[in-house]
Amino acid sequence: MDEVIMVNRMAGAILAGGESRRFGSPKAFAKQNGVYFFQRAVEALRPSVEELYIVSHPTLLARFQQETNEKIIVDAEKYRGQGPLAGIYTVMKQTEADWVFVLPCDMPYITERTIRQMVSYIDDSFDIVVSAHFGRVQPLVGAYHRRIIDDIEQLLMAGNNRMFVLLEKRSVRYVNDTDFYEEPRVFYNMNYATEYGDIVTEKEL
Repeated sequence: MDEVIMVNRMAGAILAGGESRRFGSPKAFAKQNGVYFFQRAVEALRPSVEELYIVSHPTLLARFQQETNEKIIVDAEKYRGQGPLAGIYTVMKQTEADWVFVLPCDMPYITERTIRQMVSYIDDSFDIVVSAHFGRVQPLVGAYHRRIIDDIEQLLMAGNNRMFVLLEKRSVRYVNDTDFYEEPRVFYNMNYATEYGDIVTEKEL
């Protein structure tokens, strides 16, 4: 599929609305080699999308607005607090793009190359395309077609906001390390600040 056409049909969603309880401070503003986590996500995703949204926790909205010129939004009020599914729904309501590529803010080793590789597997015969590298399904590293917005809203209305429930309902392309290889840490979610030596939290700054 032609890459330019794909870019023109896709929005990006960086999910930064979690409370980071285990991490001890907002993950989005921790740093890896001097760069904020959320900026790493922006750098990786921006080249593959036409428009990009950062979905923020309400308490971090002003901070994001100070640190970046990207579009900052918060979850739709009626579904606020329902996790990543609410974030995806909110971005789909904001954009007219056919696909929304989702990325969490706590994967500081994700790369532009990784995202481009994932994008290359997007196929309109599937509703969802997500990473399943090294035997671990990553529902927050992948693309969601807007045709599933009604399914998402039904789950949110029922309070059934687990991402894997959505995956079970729709046609999913699982991209894994036999499709393309990356270092395992590229797909690693940072839950604790001590997991890698080059990570600095706000508390340490």
